[in-house]
This record gives sequence, C-alpha cells and structure tokens, in this order.
Amino acid sequence: MPNSKRYCRTCRFQLDKRGFSRHTLSVFHRKAKLIRAMLERNCITHAEIARRIGVTRERVRQLALLMGFADGRSRHAICRMERRKKEMAEFFVEAQKRGFAVEPLGTRSAFINGKLCVQRKACWHAIGKSEHKYTYVSIRQPEGRFDICAWKLPDGRFLILPEKLAAFGQTTFNPEESKYPGTASSSHYYREYIETWSLLGRPHRSK
Repeated sequence: MPNSKRYCRTCRFQLDKRGFSRHTLSVFHRKAKLIRAMLERNCITHAEIARRIGVTRERVRQLALLMGFADGRSRHAICRMERRKKEMAEFFVEAQKRGFAVEPLGTRSAFINGKLCVQRKACWHAIGKSEHKYTYVSIRQPEGRFDICAWKLPDGRFLILPEKLAAFGQTTFNPEESKYPGTASSSHYYREYIETWSLLGRPHRSK
C-alpha cells in the first residue's frame, strides 16, 4: 500500500504521512515563517539564519532548497545587485524611471543600452554682485573610459554629454539664458545638452 502524503500549510510542501507528525515537532516547522521571511531577504546569509534559529548552516541550505529558494551563491549575487541598485547615483535612478534598462557596475557607473555611462559632480560658482551677479557650472573631464557622462545640476536636471563633447580638462558654462553666460573660456552651447536623454537611445519599456 503506497504511503499517503500530507501537505503542511505552514511550510508549504508535502511530506509522507509517517513523517508528518515528527515534522510538526521540528524546529523547522515551528519557525518556518521566520525562516521563509529571512530567505526572502537575499542579503541575509545562511550562516546568519542558522545562528538565529539554532541549526547548522548546512541544514539551512537544505531547507532553502526544499522551500524552493536559490542556492547560497545565487542569493549572494542577487544581494550584490540589490545593493548596487540601492546605491545607484541619481542619474541611473532617473534613467530607470524613464524606462531604460540599467545594469549597475558600481555607485557611479552603469551600462544603459550598451553604453557605458558615468555620473560626476558639477560645481556651482557665483560671480559679481547685485545686477552683475550670475552663476555658472564648472565641470571636469571624467577619468577612465565612458560613452556618456552626466552631471547633476542643483535644480535636479542633468547635463548629459557624449564622450566626444567631454574632451576638456575643465570647462564652465551658465545653464540659464543670461547676458553673462560664463567666463571667456566657457562652452556655452552645453546648455543644449541638459536633459538630452535621447543620447541613451530608446527606453526598453514605456514609463
């Protein structure tokens, strides 16, 4: 006579009838909800879960597979990706909101539509007094290889330049229309590249 199965609603899997009673007395059954909740958070290691519930790390690994979760290496990889996304610079967060697929490489660089993009800081300066007072942006050429570079402006917008237009050591410009556009060495046409998201190509999905 085949051994019948019983479904544990707490642990969400089937066991043979003979072992079901023993299972309901186990630490795993009593703490199944806690274990599942911790396993759903990829940045909690098997060792940490084992310490919290009082079993071995190997037992946690077995339980994770039994409950349908990825193995430890896969969870660590997912954790690293989640941390990178949380630490992403504002430019990449905004790109995601606009529908672009962003693959973070670090806190200040990412691939977007096959383009290596970086975000750097823009420094603001005020010149003159009263009616002759104006502000301008000072930017430096990014170090290392890149295809697109973005500088965040104080009003929340981004200056987005392709690599061929960022071949300067340092330059300045006034992002607003003014009779005092900047210094004599300024590249005033850079204001035309504020919010030029089309340089990234087309979003992979609609907003």
